[in-house]
Amino acid sequence: MATILVVEDETEVREAIAKVLGAAGHKVVQAVDGRDGLDRYHEHRPKLILCDILMPERDGLEMITALRGDGIQVPVVAMLEPDAAQANLLLNLAMALGAREVLLKPVMVSELLHTTAKLLAPVLPNLKPRAD
Repeated sequence: MATILVVEDETEVREAIAKVLGAAGHKVVQAVDGRDGLDRYHEHRPKLILCDILMPERDGLEMITALRGDGIQVPVVAMLEPDAAQANLLLNLAMALGAREVLLKPVMVSELLHTTAKLLAPVLPNLKPRAD
């Protein structure tokens, strides 16, 4: 399976996502904000990043901008709670900056697994997205 980076400042959310992805056979690296996420990316070179948009230090939009500015094209899934201020604007901005998908929190397990499988399929041809 693949190495996946989960960047989320809420410990319970980050660990729940990591547990689901780990149970699916992936190696999961965790980061608490965008600054930590960039460090972990360079250390582990994951095949996929799941990144919260609203975080302290360096938010998800800044992280996506930094990755793309460095020419790094790893797929990024932006995550956000739908009741966040200006949620639609932030999600559209994340996509414009280079996120490949968006997930609304709380993330459903089936949606998480389907989205990750779909984005990892080009690098893991034996991994098929679940048809839930």
